[in-house]
Amino acid sequence: MAQKRKKKELEEEYVWVPPEFDEKAFLKKDILSTKLMAITAVIAIVFGIVAAGIGIALGNYAYGFIGWIAGAIVVTQSYKLLGMKKDEIEKMSLVGNILLYALLALGVWILLINPPFTN
Repeated sequence: MAQKRKKKELEEEYVWVPPEFDEKAFLKKDILSTKLMAITAVIAIVFGIVAAGIGIALGNYAYGFIGWIAGAIVVTQSYKLLGMKKDEIEKMSLVGNILLYALLALGVWILLINPPFTN
């Protein structure tokens, strides 16, 4: 019967070295994303009110949807107007801000087209 060979286990000692952390750059990026989110929230509330006003004034809420879509375009273009460079804004942050706009503006719009705001 064959004998099992004993393997010599060479255990290397691994030392974990944490990567360098640039706290200043991290804070700068975090503050920028917070400002963009606040701007998006304000634009969402404004365009939610505009979409409800358009729908109520024209008697057809489909026209309000056009105003709601226009607000999404304004959100993306407002970053360019504020002087933000494309490489400064993270892709996922931009996607999150557009989703924030969509849900917040839709919520304001639905709230305003229902009673007690309209009769």
